[in-house]
Amino acid sequence: MKLRKSVPKVGGGGVHREFTAEQTYARIEPHLRRAGVTRVAEITWLDRVGIPVYNAIAPRSNDIISVYNGKGLTNTDARTSAAMEAIERFSAALPVRPQVIASYEELVAEGRTVLDPRENNAELSAHYRDDLPISWVEAYDLMNSESILIPQASAVYGLKFHEPPCYKVLSTNGLASGNSLEEAICHALTELIERDSMTNAELVSSQLAQVLEKGIFVEPQPEHITSYLRELHPHVDLETLPPLAKSLVDKFHDAGLKMRIVHITSDLEIPSFLAATSEDLGPTTSQGHGGFGTHPDASVALIRAITECAQGRAVDIQAMREDIRLPTENVSKYQNHVQRSATIDKGAWAWQPMRKQVAFDEIPSWTTDDVMTDIKLILDRIRAAGIDRALAVDLSPPGIPVSVVRVIVPRLESWAVDHCKIGPRGAAVWNDTLLELSARIRAAELSKPA
Repeated sequence: MKLRKSVPKVGGGGVHREFTAEQTYARIEPHLRRAGVTRVAEITWLDRVGIPVYNAIAPRSNDIISVYNGKGLTNTDARTSAAMEAIERFSAALPVRPQVIASYEELVAEGRTVLDPRENNAELSAHYRDDLPISWVEAYDLMNSESILIPQASAVYGLKFHEPPCYKVLSTNGLASGNSLEEAICHALTELIERDSMTNAELVSSQLAQVLEKGIFVEPQPEHITSYLRELHPHVDLETLPPLAKSLVDKFHDAGLKMRIVHITSDLEIPSFLAATSEDLGPTTSQGHGGFGTHPDASVALIRAITECAQGRAVDIQAMREDIRLPTENVSKYQNHVQRSATIDKGAWAWQPMRKQVAFDEIPSWTTDDVMTDIKLILDRIRAAGIDRALAVDLSPPGIPVSVVRVIVPRLESWAVDHCKIGPRGAAVWNDTLLELSARIRAAELSKPA
């Protein structure tokens, strides 16, 4: 895989595109039928917020869904976003010929550069063994500039395989598209960091806070302890938002909806946000909706989160996505993220008013004018966290001017979306937070008068 040294962004800083949305859609529209897309439709006004949301519909997709979604600041942004998502999912389901079929033990014995299936932060299937032959494909290590074999099941996404996958759950985490490989890789890296940030924030500011608040396995802890945990990921002061983001939040407010924006940036220091809103739309529709966004430029990350929240509402109201589950359905833990919520706990982490808020201009941000600068920045932050691999597989479809990649960064977390496995980073965040909490409690006790 050969990447260019420089990929200037259209219009300078901000989003990671080298072509405008209008140019991108003009490039891909003649090829949509190749990807099975028969219709691209606006669904913005199924809701009343007014932020553009579109569908791209592929009735005979080789996927669990046939309706793909996109959002953006303009109709063209949203239309292009939906079409690109449909193309990336189509591409990931295309047949891929394995580079080799062998067991992990055999490849290690041959001295091949190979990823141990356990290093990918996904739960292994019960049947997998290191002496079991499986299919492998070639990936490119962005951090070490070398080829490496990875399990085929970690690279592609489809309903049927010629062999049982070595992982329990196959997800689209790290699957992304773009006008070029560089754009797609940048998009995939930010998605992986987004899910990692979501997981670490959820673990300490929600799960651990609830364990201590409700006295699960321990004595119930006082309010100042649980508040400390929640405020590790504070709400953003909406009055300090940049004008464009503020105008998007105002659309929610004008529709009679409150919005919370939570700063969930992790130790990787790539700005990440949750934008959440709630409303009773009836017993079969989710009571709460959230959007997430991650990007080196905090403004871009914030806009992604807000527009994704609007997308979630419109898509839920439309009720066409086949993977959405009703609040009353019994679902596996792997489907929790697509089940509609029957209630909203207004005392929960994202909704409970916080004493501590952060002003937007206090949040670190990196605005660059080149996609490759963004990629380098992200890889440097990943390396600083002790992670030494970032693996990319080119899944670009033939005959369509779109690049599609799957990127895998071993050890980054994804539990918040797949509820599959908590890896070493998530465990370290949990344990380190408990140690810090214990130290604070001991210091407070020592400071009390005798």
